[in-house]
Amino acid sequence: MDELDAVREEIRKVDRDMTALFEKRMALSREVALCKMKSGAPIYDAAREEKNIRELSALLEDAADAPYFRRWYQLLMDLSKEKQRAEKETRA
Repeated sequence: MDELDAVREEIRKVDRDMTALFEKRMALSREVALCKMKSGAPIYDAAREEKNIRELSALLEDAADAPYFRRWYQLLMDLSKEKQRAEKETRA
C-alpha cells in the first residue's frame, strides 16, 4: 500500500464514523422537532445557529479550516432544519 492509499483508507474510516454520527444527529433533529412542536418554538433560530458555529469553530486546531468548517456545519444545520420541517409536516 502506498502513501496515497494509506491516507485514503484513513479517510474511509473517518467517513464511516461520520456516517454513523450523521445518522445520530439526524435522529436527534427529529427529537428536537417534536420538542419544538410541543412548545411552539420556531424551527429556525439564527442567533443560536451563529453561536453554535462560533463556539464549534473555536475548537478547531487549525484556524485555516474555519471557513470550510463554517460551510460544512451550516449545511448540516440546514439539513437538520429540513428534517425538522418534514417531521412537522408529517405530524400536521
